[in-house]
Amino acid sequence: MVKNLPEWLKKNYNTLWDKYQKNEFTLEDTSFSLNASINMTSKTLWQLENKGFIYKTRSKIDYRNKIYRLIPPEDVKYIIGLYSLTEKDKYKKFTIMDKLVFINDELQYALTGSQAAYYYHEYINPPKLYEIKIDPNDEGKWIAFLTDGHTRVYIDEVIQTKSVRVYIKLKHSLYNIENLKIKTNDGIYIEKIEYLLIDLLNKETETSIKEIIAIIIRNQNVINWFGKQGLIKLALESNNMQRLGFLLDVINYESKSEIVNKEIIKSIENYKNDFHSLVYPKGSILFDRYKELQNLLSHDSLISEKELQKYSKNIQRYEEYSELGREWGVIPIIPRNTIQKVLTDMRVLV
Repeated sequence: MVKNLPEWLKKNYNTLWDKYQKNEFTLEDTSFSLNASINMTSKTLWQLENKGFIYKTRSKIDYRNKIYRLIPPEDVKYIIGLYSLTEKDKYKKFTIMDKLVFINDELQYALTGSQAAYYYHEYINPPKLYEIKIDPNDEGKWIAFLTDGHTRVYIDEVIQTKSVRVYIKLKHSLYNIENLKIKTNDGIYIEKIEYLLIDLLNKETETSIKEIIAIIIRNQNVINWFGKQGLIKLALESNNMQRLGFLLDVINYESKSEIVNKEIIKSIENYKNDFHSLVYPKGSILFDRYKELQNLLSHDSLISEKELQKYSKNIQRYEEYSELGREWGVIPIIPRNTIQKVLTDMRVLV
């Protein structure tokens, strides 16, 4: 949340803006430009970051190095103008959700990720990470608007900070924000269920799979499956048809009933073999553990018979959906109990 800067900090901000404007710079660059010690420079950058005047990320060349970029003055002034419309003592107590209600239609956005998923399934408690889809042109305004002493806003990878309670990740939307948002009874815009499911399919984590299953079970009758903005069309456009079909089949397979209308699954069966088999989920903890077990078993001569049996049994857990996966051109590494727990918790299985 933007506050007026003390004169010394305002002077430093102006000096840095004159020098770098929208370009990136480092701690060392700042120290040279301000003719200040590293300690004083660190304090300056922290104060600017804490007040929403600067954006911090990591160097893609050396992750240990931090890279900074200033929020443009016009974006800062815009947010200060917004906050002038409310009482100072009131906006100091704003939560993230309060801010999103307050911003209303001033800036286009849609809450996505696990926070939005919870609105649809009310099953898995969301983490303290908020993901928000925005118009790329509003990036600076959002950073200035959402940042405060306990909140940090990121565009790329989230950087963990001890003093921070809430993390926000801004995501550039591939679609017009107006087309993918819907307003909740709380006055917050969240991503429409069909677009959210595509985002969760792309994430490929154990949590996102659970969220997809829970959302579909809870909302199967309200999901727009067909049409221009239907889930199936969006899955085709995003190369998620195999993953979607496989998970829909898994829901019916485990429930031993037609939780998902068979006509929906039948309508996408033509896409079963359109691509080579793909590992799902890939790049997650499940995948890492599976590869680790594969590696251990590849060195069977170096492990005991007891260990061999243990690792073989464990890896079989990840391959329990192999037969169903082959039908969709998917190599699933999802233990059955992952899916079964969701169905049991949601009273589909007893």
